[in-house]
Amino acid sequence: MNALMKRFLSRSVILFVTLLALGWILYTQVIPQHLFEPWPFIPVFFFVTTNLVHFYLLRIAESNMPKFTARYMVLSTLKLLFYLLVAIVFFMAKSEQAKLFLINYLIAYVCFTILEVAEISYVVKLKN
Repeated sequence: MNALMKRFLSRSVILFVTLLALGWILYTQVIPQHLFEPWPFIPVFFFVTTNLVHFYLLRIAESNMPKFTARYMVLSTLKLLFYLLVAIVFFMAKSEQAKLFLINYLIAYVCFTILEVAEISYVVKLKN
């Protein structure tokens, strides 16, 4: 594992633990009446998918930087469609919790996307 992946992994672990801790505090201390049991699975889902995608993007950046932009765009589109599919499946399975799911899902998505874009920008600056 190279230094860039270690850097990303450590930052994503910090984000993951922070989201879990904030969710635990929110759902056990602040608003226990709105407990959302699937909450821990949302950060786990984004942690795993973001790290897998980032690992693949780093491999592309190391091997073929001219094709990086095109592959990054395709991969980002596929990832977004996958995220949408997961959300639709949850809505169909548990429509009564759709609002809480959407709020939690969007918060985790935005947090992990900001991290990923910041780290990919850092990698691109290093490679150019």
